[in-house]
Amino acid sequence: MSLEDFKWARKIKLLNKILEIICIILTVLGINIISMRHFVRFDLQKKHNFALEEFSLNVLKLLEDPFEIYLFYGRSKDNSIPFFVNDLRNLLKEYRHASSEKISIKFIDTIQQSRMAEELSLRFGTVANNSIIISNREHFRIIPAFELYEFKEGIVSGFKGEQIISDEILKLSNRESKKILFSTGHGEIDSDSVHPLYGSSMVKELLRQNGYGVEKIKLTENIQDRSARLLIIAGPQTNFSETEVKILRDFLKYDGRILILLSPPKVCGLEDLFFDWGILADDMLIMSTNGDRLGISGDNIIDKFEDHKMMKPMLDMKLSALFGLCQPVRKDIGAPTKQHRVTLLFASGEKTFAKLDYLQRKLKYNPAEDLVGPIPLAALSEEIIDEKTVAKHGKLLVVGSSDFVNNNRFCVLGNKILFNAIVTWLLDETAIISDSIKICPTENYKITLSKSELYKIGRVLLLIPLLILLFGYLITYIRRNTR
Repeated sequence: MSLEDFKWARKIKLLNKILEIICIILTVLGINIISMRHFVRFDLQKKHNFALEEFSLNVLKLLEDPFEIYLFYGRSKDNSIPFFVNDLRNLLKEYRHASSEKISIKFIDTIQQSRMAEELSLRFGTVANNSIIISNREHFRIIPAFELYEFKEGIVSGFKGEQIISDEILKLSNRESKKILFSTGHGEIDSDSVHPLYGSSMVKELLRQNGYGVEKIKLTENIQDRSARLLIIAGPQTNFSETEVKILRDFLKYDGRILILLSPPKVCGLEDLFFDWGILADDMLIMSTNGDRLGISGDNIIDKFEDHKMMKPMLDMKLSALFGLCQPVRKDIGAPTKQHRVTLLFASGEKTFAKLDYLQRKLKYNPAEDLVGPIPLAALSEEIIDEKTVAKHGKLLVVGSSDFVNNNRFCVLGNKILFNAIVTWLLDETAIISDSIKICPTENYKITLSKSELYKIGRVLLLIPLLILLFGYLITYIRRNTR
């Protein structure tokens, strides 16, 4: 064989290698092009915790406007990321994919990305750590992270993130502008004021973050705005006129909802309205027989909540609320309640009493005229058609204190959660697809080891490399002796 033959053989071999490389590159490019056009995903999780339900997928298919979802989270003292971040990271990726990129997602560490957090706070208002923002153009909703979980006995028992997020996306995409009215002209707590005792600017900010418009109104003429579903009367100091009471009656008649937060021990000329709806607000003050249920400056700590859907967040998380002066609000047994159903929502503690003659110097319990605890503090009245059917008319909720919504107390204990639960229920804003989406159970593990158990595990782990060395030595010995 000549030298030329070897030269041609080397050239052919080189050409084969080049063609092999080109084929590999073309194969990789072809696979990527096909995957870009035909994207297939498989859910290999055993419990399918983050696979979206059919209802959520249908909601996302109908999206027309782009949505933005921001997750604000803060690190703990040991610089670790909160546990809910991983849950939401996996879930929100599913939303982004299923919406064909109409939903943009951003995770914001408020420490490392403080500048971006400040810019978004200017847009959405003050945003607390560990909360999620769902935004659709001018409408948005800020959801605290704890609302994405179910609680039993104060312990996390389930993740309902998909339920909450899909519900809010559906509401925002079909949102009609809803207004919440605050009455003025009777010395009520001012929703624009930042005063710690006589202002409730924090309440207004919370409602704005929930996507509601907030306006003040004087009850001088009928409320014509049909987008106004809720009227809040917070801490009135002077009496309402007959004309104003008639306006309140008409508002309730046309499916309006009224939340009245009294300023003890005043009733402010609303006795007749309360009587018609089966509610009695006593001209009494609630006292405590001992100091263990009183907060700072004699405030009442309320933790007796009834089993009602409105009170579910307080019961599930075992929360308490901080109230100031309180007066009893209960069912009026002498009122014509056949047309109304009155439900008591929460009460004072066992060791409290309601004092009738509260102006005397020595405030001692008098069994002849005082009420003994627990004493009801909030009563909800609904018009009914029969014993099981609630009429589609207004709702009246009366609470025997307005102090829990002032700026000084609103962010203390569970006050904000209690107020938010009340407003959400009154406006029928509870989850509208809760029955269609599963709640993923969470598994809580608590690992504790004694010192002896730790040493035992250490010995077992040390034994593994020793066994590997011994096995290698045996193989080497056998091979040497079989030659």
